[in-house]
Amino acid sequence: MLLPVLRFNFGSPQGDPRTQSKLISAALEMAQWGESRGITTISVDEHHATGHGWSCNPIMAAAMFLARTERLIASVDCALGPLWNPVRLAEDIALVDNMSRGRLHTTVGLGYRTVEYDALGADFSQRGKLMDELVERMLTVWSGAGPYAGVCAGTWTRPHPPLYVGGGARATARRAARFGLPLSLADHLPEIDAYYRELCAGAGINPFVIMPGPTNRGMIYLHEDPDRAWAELGGHILWEAVTYGEWSTDERSLMHLPGVKTLDEVRASGRYRFLTPEQLIAEVRGDKQYGPIVLHPLVGGMPIDEAWKSVQLLADAVLPALG
Repeated sequence: MLLPVLRFNFGSPQGDPRTQSKLISAALEMAQWGESRGITTISVDEHHATGHGWSCNPIMAAAMFLARTERLIASVDCALGPLWNPVRLAEDIALVDNMSRGRLHTTVGLGYRTVEYDALGADFSQRGKLMDELVERMLTVWSGAGPYAGVCAGTWTRPHPPLYVGGGARATARRAARFGLPLSLADHLPEIDAYYRELCAGAGINPFVIMPGPTNRGMIYLHEDPDRAWAELGGHILWEAVTYGEWSTDERSLMHLPGVKTLDEVRASGRYRFLTPEQLIAEVRGDKQYGPIVLHPLVGGMPIDEAWKSVQLLADAVLPALG
């Protein structure tokens, strides 16, 4: 099944509120336009203390997209669980779940930046314990049981809105299995996948795993002339790659490029790619397990008209060709 995804984080080098307002408006328009042309999903994430207007509330961001669409799925990848009040997060997700009739999918993860924990007054050294308490309390709130009876009026999705445990460590697999929740892996990690499935089998739980394929397809930008695009627009990608890479030296995920400094390094990594529509069509046709087609059209404050060209090429040239 073809899965076209638009990713948005609203970040730009200056982090100017007026720039961010334009990026948010453009993202909402792209999602609304794209829904009628075969785009199925948008992805948002959460970061704090960036100075660049990065999305800080993925539940609110997802709600904006869902309120403007009718079928689109909003995937939160991910909410930084220990930085949230568990009851508030459960209530917020329930509200959006009811409004959108079950179209919000939320992954909760630990995060890895101590500055974010400091900014929100949370203890980084206790993040595992905080995550366990968060998940347990959210599930209790949604169930309407015990001391949280009546806190949440109920959810559209039963027994609760789609909730995934995200990460890439064995502890992540244990947490997902312990709470009977799906596992969302940050990279192609078959050993963690197998460990989770083993734990689920022992507990009599049906496993559900979201795991990227062995080939990292990265973020795709469609352009009729990729070499010219790298020369003229690559600076926007370089800014995000360098900024994101500086946040962690050892984080293993689809998009981290620790230590990257030059555009040639970013281009060689394959994490961000300019492709022609014909190149993308050939790629997808050549791999029966291609995975999602993920566009990140407004990366690094990309000019809005250029972002639109990429999205339109996906909807008008690529998706019809792939059926």
